[in-house]
Amino acid sequence: MAEDLREYEHARSYYQQALDIQIEFGDRYSQASTYNQLGFLSEAQEDYAQAQQHLQQALIIFAEFNDQHSVAQTIQILAHLYQTTQDDRLLVTVAQCLGFTPAEVQQLFAAASP
Repeated sequence: MAEDLREYEHARSYYQQALDIQIEFGDRYSQASTYNQLGFLSEAQEDYAQAQQHLQQALIIFAEFNDQHSVAQTIQILAHLYQTTQDDRLLVTVAQCLGFTPAEVQQLFAAASP
């Protein structure tokens, strides 16, 4: 709700509290969703480095759980982030997360972009 009201600092605080609890209790899968939300929030605030870090962490966890739907959603957000920043390092780090080449990730991002 705080995010919808554009109260980004409150939203970040709530997500961070949730993440801390999920880490404490070892709920790795829920961590991925929270990292995803933190990444989306960081992107909305144009903190692209932080967005990339959170989204990559979410991607790694979703891939571990073989959650292809959530992987695809995270790829779509990362594709938008790449479109915005044109930072080729993003291609490299996502490629490492997925075991792809940077060229394959670039094709994946192109397919994921509207």
